[in-house]
Amino acid sequence: MALTQLNLGSELGVEVLNQRWYSLILYQLGPQPTDFMALRRTVRGISTFNLLLQLKQLTDLRLIETIANDDYSYRLTDSGYMLHNILLSLEHWGNETLTYELSR
Repeated sequence: MALTQLNLGSELGVEVLNQRWYSLILYQLGPQPTDFMALRRTVRGISTFNLLLQLKQLTDLRLIETIANDDYSYRLTDSGYMLHNILLSLEHWGNETLTYELSR
């Protein structure tokens, strides 16, 4: 049977990875809390308002969470950490592919 489209889970994953700011934010966060201003400094080229909007959307997707005692710190959820590792795997694959192509 030939596939004509991805399943819904795959489509959601590709959509999240396709959103530039989502990927950059997820790449910068880890399981330890990150202060909003530190995140603001590392995710370049985005307005403060847009960063807050993207953080809200990632929270709604349950990929990140705010810290209970501090509304201005964020960390990855277990689901977000899985996606973070996928981003690292994609980076590794891309680096390996580039190295191979450049050595040819």
